[in-house]
Amino acid sequence: MPTLDELIENANKAQLKYASYGITTVQEGYLVKELITIYDKLVKCNKIFLDVIAYIDLNSEKEIKEKLGYSIGKYEKGFKIAGYKIFLDGSPQARTAWMRTPYIDDDNYYGYGLMDDSLVKKSIYKSIYDNLQIIAHCNGDKAAEQFIMAIKSAGKLLSKKRPVLIHGQLLGIDQLKDIKELGLIPSFFISHIYYWGDVHVKNFGLERAKQISPAKSSIKENILFTLHQDSPVIEPNMFETIWCAVNRRTKKGEILGEDERIEVMDAIKAVTINAAYQYFEEDKKGSIKEGKIADLIIVSSNPLKIDKDDIKHIEVLETIKNGKTIYKVWQ
Repeated sequence: MPTLDELIENANKAQLKYASYGITTVQEGYLVKELITIYDKLVKCNKIFLDVIAYIDLNSEKEIKEKLGYSIGKYEKGFKIAGYKIFLDGSPQARTAWMRTPYIDDDNYYGYGLMDDSLVKKSIYKSIYDNLQIIAHCNGDKAAEQFIMAIKSAGKLLSKKRPVLIHGQLLGIDQLKDIKELGLIPSFFISHIYYWGDVHVKNFGLERAKQISPAKSSIKENILFTLHQDSPVIEPNMFETIWCAVNRRTKKGEILGEDERIEVMDAIKAVTINAAYQYFEEDKKGSIKEGKIADLIIVSSNPLKIDKDDIKHIEVLETIKNGKTIYKVWQ
């Protein structure tokens, strides 16, 4: 195992990596007990220069709160605990996403869930009681259904908590009405289209695969959504993500879901102002406005003016956090 000092140095390298992609707010998507000592030292030694927003593993809640309780609901030297994270299924490419319909080569296999209904509901009520946000890993439409039904059971108690459905790869078009009514925020791992789109066609058939990450359908339903990379699964490359959302091209070069392609500005909003809203920080971040934090980037090309196929080649030249340059390509 690396020493604690080595882990701290690695955390610094990771932050620089994010900054090189123009990212100034980072999510620690699953804060487990093994990370407690690392984050405690990062905070106390003032080693966090981005904003890091963390979501607690409910199984380690007590230990995490005892050690990192100073950061619950508010930033402490760049670190904040914002809520809880639960996992309801696996991934479509690994054939563990929980589906309402079977995988294409096995009429009896639907993937599987990871939590029973009562535990999902208990987790949601826990987040309400503690006045914290809850985010749920849901790739398959059956997992999404489970989360939707649990949210419904909470009714108005959860209406202002902005629960987040993470990934939503196979979220059904028919489920978007409930998503809208319940105020759920889908956060699409839309780069799946490029990295695993061809695999999804194999697992679910072309027609079903075309609907993965239904961003355009969400816009039509006036649903606010965000986009993410699930790093370190892939690099935290926002312009590649925007490119994926706009073009929906697989590794084989096929367009997967032409009707679900979105406009460049809609994709930019998904990783800026919408992301700020997801974190209850829309009054401070996400757009350039007097009184907001000066988190800015300078880029090599205007994504609104270049060919849509060239968006993924845009380079971040400089990243500015709180008015201070933290990354510069020519340094």
